[in-house]
Amino acid sequence: MADNSGGMGLMGVIIGAVIVIAVGFFVFRGMDSGDAGPDISIEAPSAPAPAAPAK
Repeated sequence: MADNSGGMGLMGVIIGAVIVIAVGFFVFRGMDSGDAGPDISIEAPSAPAPAAPAK
């Protein structure tokens, strides 16, 4: 290890902890509300209406 590099390692640990706490907060807060995400419904395309008979 290089001399005087302890401060940068400590800063990295602090920043990493803040990121983990923030991600955990948003994940668990999203699970609390009962709405776990967007509602996505996929429907098969319907056939077009038949053309009117020619007169």
